[in-house]
Amino acid sequence: MPRTRTILTPLAVAVAAGALAVSGAAPSVAAGATQYGGCASLTSNSNGRATVKNICNHTINATVQVTWASDPDCQSIGAHRSATFRWDSKKGRAGYAYEC
Repeated sequence: MPRTRTILTPLAVAVAAGALAVSGAAPSVAAGATQYGGCASLTSNSNGRATVKNICNHTINATVQVTWASDPDCQSIGAHRSATFRWDSKKGRAGYAYEC
């Protein structure tokens, strides 16, 4: 299920961006769309630990969404490499991975 969430979130943002582009509000959405964008893929997810894979051909900075107040720090992830993120397991699982 985490894999589906990673794919559907960017798709939903892209659909929203397209709808707002038609209405003339695209610049504000375009800035937000990159936050959930394409290269960061949540490949493993459990309470207090998640693995993010960079599926692109360039280095990215990424993290995971855990709570509104305290996501783990961004990490640099090389092309086609993975990074593990850890946090207090009492805060639960990651919602999705995103570039930062």
